[in-house]
Amino acid sequence: MTTPTIEQTIAFIKSAHADQLDKGGVEYWKHPVSVMNRLGPDASDECRLVALLHDLIEDTRYTAEDLLRLGYPKTVVDSVKRLSKPKGIPYLDCIKSIVESGDRMAMAVKRADNQDNLDPERLAKLPPEKRVGDDKYRRSIEMLTAALN
Repeated sequence: MTTPTIEQTIAFIKSAHADQLDKGGVEYWKHPVSVMNRLGPDASDECRLVALLHDLIEDTRYTAEDLLRLGYPKTVVDSVKRLSKPKGIPYLDCIKSIVESGDRMAMAVKRADNQDNLDPERLAKLPPEKRVGDDKYRRSIEMLTAALN
């Protein structure tokens, strides 16, 4: 089975995240695409796939097993699972776990995810009461950057 392409994966996440909006009222699938674009030109296709799929297990009906059945490599699926935040675990504890795993794809995607969450254009679309968590995202970026360097 061949690995789905970036284009096929974008079509897949559009369908999987259909009817979902982010906190600013924007179609949710645009967030993973933005995260992928923040990875930079040197990111591998596998890392780009992780970025596109990073919220799928957490926010849709799809499971890791579904992704494997669809042809995504185990390395991609493992990183996506690592990025799926378990309920009840403090955010920065999840970040520590990602760092301790040594999974550079997961670290790079989580850093890009945090950068997207702090993007001034994205924040401007949020109502003031939803503009929270800046400190945890900034601390997360610091931790992930230190681990990636």
